[in-house]
Amino acid sequence: MKKQLIYLILVIVSTGQFCFAVNTAEYAVVKGALTIPDMENKEISINTVNDGKPVVIASMPINELGEFSFMLPIKTAGFYYLDYGQFKKRGQLIRLYLEPNLDINVNINTHHTYILSGKNIGKNDLVKKANEIYNDFGFFCDLSNNTTYKDFYPFIDGGLAKATALKKTINTKDKTFNKLLTLAVDTDVEDLCYLFFMMPRRAFPEKGDRPAVIKQWQAEIKFTDPDLLKLANGVSFMAHYFSYLRMNAENPPGRLDYLAESIKHISDPALKDAYLRDGIESSRYRIEEFEIIKPQIKPYLISEKSKTFLAEYEKELYKNVGQKGFDFTYKDSNDKAVSFSGFKGKLVYIDFWATWCGPCKAEIPYMKKLEEDYHDKNIVFVSISLDKAKDHQKWKDFVVKEQLKGIQIMADKDFESDIAKNYSVNAIPRFLLFDTEGKIINSNAARPSELILREQLDKLLKS
Repeated sequence: MKKQLIYLILVIVSTGQFCFAVNTAEYAVVKGALTIPDMENKEISINTVNDGKPVVIASMPINELGEFSFMLPIKTAGFYYLDYGQFKKRGQLIRLYLEPNLDINVNINTHHTYILSGKNIGKNDLVKKANEIYNDFGFFCDLSNNTTYKDFYPFIDGGLAKATALKKTINTKDKTFNKLLTLAVDTDVEDLCYLFFMMPRRAFPEKGDRPAVIKQWQAEIKFTDPDLLKLANGVSFMAHYFSYLRMNAENPPGRLDYLAESIKHISDPALKDAYLRDGIESSRYRIEEFEIIKPQIKPYLISEKSKTFLAEYEKELYKNVGQKGFDFTYKDSNDKAVSFSGFKGKLVYIDFWATWCGPCKAEIPYMKKLEEDYHDKNIVFVSISLDKAKDHQKWKDFVVKEQLKGIQIMADKDFESDIAKNYSVNAIPRFLLFDTEGKIINSNAARPSELILREQLDKLLKS
């Protein structure tokens, strides 16, 4: 979504406050000041909600006095979110319910509180109370607070009681607002509870030791209300819920079954659509993985936005397929020159690694077994070290000590070598697969430890 242009007509008077000289009947004015000591961020933005995720629609620098001001055209009343760098840190969530003709002052004086005032703040006194509950639960998801379940568990009952008490007061004449704010409170509380259990801690409860209320929240069909997509944490709530279930399941679904299994718990088509789009985007599937899951989930990606997303996603995923591989020449562990062009006529599986890389070394036993099982097949296994030049002998010694097989070569300039730059290798281990003509099959292939690699190799060797 493109950022909207927000036109402001204002006069600055001696008090330093912003005064508007326009008719605000179809607009909402949100102004205020950011006066947190030593605040580094000098910009503030306002977000709307699009399919359950926040989207920036306008931003502006904060002036010398810490002041800011927005005038927003409001076609449909709903939630908007002020962000001054805290939103992504799960800090203060300044959620506002904007309608036409509102004139709101938001003075942010600490990382956790703000003062609300103005000529017409609408229903934002209630929203502010909901935000406070969000912050109460969000405190335990901030790793800088060093909390554990020993702190969180005693808090939960009181936190839930406060949320329940607030929901009883949400009884304005606007039933649409009442329903949405109630949904927001429930979503905040449940979402942050799941998130708590997925973050690193100094101490963890036993796997079965969970608050009773969390067990009560689990349902066969969990997500039925499309209004969830009107909340900025609507999609993240679904993602956190399914991640929590997977983390605590006796037999969790595998990586390639996870999305298809999750949407069995979503009844609303729009929720399925938004959840799957986000899931694909965040899962970083390889080509062969995506080809397996695509038939399972494509029928549920029904919106025009999802269809456009899929087209762009597949275009990016397959962009290197069929291109000619980079024709490198490096020396092997016996100082013999090895060139990529010399492998023509064979499948080529390349492993980028280094002697200092723990995850790389964890793949070595699987790589050895792979080489052993396919030693008489039409495929060559090439391991390219990205160790620094000063560690050349260390690399040679490691090859001998670990009895590494296949073709062992070392790039000339570690991550700055031409081959690493050509394939944008900025993290290892990284694997590539080429066909018998030296063209790319996958520039981010499966690891030796993954069964899907063997399935793919077997299929290619038979063709």
